[in-house]
Amino acid sequence: MSKGQVPPLSSFVASSNIRRRLLGQLTTGPKTPTELAVIEDKHVSHVSRALTELKVRGLVEPLNRESRERYYRVTNQGYAVYLIISRTIK
Repeated sequence: MSKGQVPPLSSFVASSNIRRRLLGQLTTGPKTPTELAVIEDKHVSHVSRALTELKVRGLVEPLNRESRERYYRVTNQGYAVYLIISRTIK
């Protein structure tokens, strides 16, 4: 991860409450979109859309690509971005 990537990515995540919260949830371990939807009290489609946005930017990744109910985990880059955000947003 280059230093130039972190600020734009942290701004992208911080600009959306759901993206920020999902990234935080995934720092505690892999979860499915359904599990995240229940935890965050959001519709699964909303969670899936946010996960796709995070995945496209390399912040989360699916563990089991072939399964119908995918587990997602935070990447190293995603964890670094989450740490930056958690220090600046209280």
